[in-house]
Amino acid sequence: MKLTSLLYFQLLFLVAFTLMPMPKQFEKGDKTVKILQRCAIKFSSQQDFPDHVLQLLRHYHELMTQNSNCQFDESIKKQNLQVEGSLKLNINLQNDEQLYWVNDTKQEAYTVEIDEKLNVVINAPNHWALARAIDTVNQLTENNEVENLPLKIYDEPAYAYRGVMVDTARHFLPLKILERTIDALVINKMNVLHWHITDDESFPLLLTNYSQITNTSKHWDTAYFTKSDVSYIIEYASIRGVQIIPEIDSPAHAQSWGRSPELAEMIITCGSTIKQYGQFDPTMELTYEVLKSVMQDFNDMFAKVQFIHFGGDEASNSCFDQRPSIKQFMNEHGIATYFDLQVYYRQRQKEIWKNVVKSSKRVAYWYNKQDQLPAEDDDIIHWWGLTSQLGDVKNRKNDFILSDYHPLYLDVGVGNAFGNSYDAYQTWKDVYKWSPVPPEGFQGKVLGGEATLWGETNNQNTHFQKMFLRSSILGDTLWNPNSKQTEQFWQFTQRLSEMEDRMNKYGFPVSPFTHDYCKRHTKLCFPTLYQEEQNNQDAPESLVQPQPNIILQSQQSE
Repeated sequence: MKLTSLLYFQLLFLVAFTLMPMPKQFEKGDKTVKILQRCAIKFSSQQDFPDHVLQLLRHYHELMTQNSNCQFDESIKKQNLQVEGSLKLNINLQNDEQLYWVNDTKQEAYTVEIDEKLNVVINAPNHWALARAIDTVNQLTENNEVENLPLKIYDEPAYAYRGVMVDTARHFLPLKILERTIDALVINKMNVLHWHITDDESFPLLLTNYSQITNTSKHWDTAYFTKSDVSYIIEYASIRGVQIIPEIDSPAHAQSWGRSPELAEMIITCGSTIKQYGQFDPTMELTYEVLKSVMQDFNDMFAKVQFIHFGGDEASNSCFDQRPSIKQFMNEHGIATYFDLQVYYRQRQKEIWKNVVKSSKRVAYWYNKQDQLPAEDDDIIHWWGLTSQLGDVKNRKNDFILSDYHPLYLDVGVGNAFGNSYDAYQTWKDVYKWSPVPPEGFQGKVLGGEATLWGETNNQNTHFQKMFLRSSILGDTLWNPNSKQTEQFWQFTQRLSEMEDRMNKYGFPVSPFTHDYCKRHTKLCFPTLYQEEQNNQDAPESLVQPQPNIILQSQQSE
């Protein structure tokens, strides 16, 4: 794009919509048209809609009409297509096959054109891009009018991976909560639900050969997921344009595997006072017999997902120290350190995954400044250190997912499971200032980012308050990081306010980001950019966003 066009579109951001996230580019007119007959909305195409597209359209029909008397079947009939004062969506899909993931930003790119008669033309490469396009139309029309007509939007995310993590081990989250989490992601244009299924506390996934693992660790009789539950949630997410990333953590965070007498020996219980943590004994063949069966179930249940997560973080050396047999095994097999012992475990786990289970799925592992086990070239590194610390692994050419401990760990600052202080709370402003930009010389590829909501003090009653609106801001950054560089801070808070209202309207009890006075007077309450505030003087320089006039000047000089 030419420099003049780039500046034109950036300046438009300063006077444009309250969309969240903001589209990449748009052209707008000056007319406003009322929607007089919301129930008369039409979805039409030259193609016949396959079932997964129909289900996506049905979902958005419910959001866009907010009226149980509006009939979806009427909206897809190829008649009465020009009702005055109603929305008419003409949809052009390049490929109507059902998708379970995307790995390129162009797969979610789309265009939307709306004229003064409320004719909407959507061009999308697939049904995930269609979901993004219809969400934009929904936001533009939710006040029963459409401004800035005629309007053209050209949109594409900056990052292909935009997600959150949920934890169903510390507190069981019923299937309905997972459904609603997916629904919340969709209206924020986020596309990944990382499902941390198991941990020390419970293993709520019913297994084929080792059902006692689930039955002896579940929090109550029905607090577990079946194979059919897994299939259902994968399909539910796929239809709405969200991929599922399942995680079963090991060799640490594994106490729940050994609660039954016949499997107790494979677990070393860790901790000096609180005996709830455990990790595998990597020297026992029983460990790998159980692991083989569990991983086979894992691969079978999640056959339609793109990759899986094996955890692999926070193995304790002092825990290994409790068993003299481990040292003896290490001496006999030439394993010098506990670091090497973890490498040995990971190699055997990977060998089972590739050559016994015969899975071709890629694997993700947790990494930070301390946990840096060897990674194969096709492994995905899930980084939970700080983005500024990526210099420690700058020579690794792996794909990276960023979940900075500060500010993307959403549970931080509210105390741990035992009522003890647990670091400082990360506010929505902390998320706003975060940027997924690695240090100079970094050779990996950043796929995107993820906000994690660990479950020690989170359950279904607090889930949406803790996850949103901070995750909404992450979604905004990962879709269009340039928008917050070209808008005033009060304009961002106006967009955030609209998202809060939108999520409340759709039944998500999210935490308010400010009080009602400031929601109504964003210019008064948020007159400056975040970095101009006195309480942000200690923020790392690399995290501070330039002011809009500096951005424009630097681009003019290029």
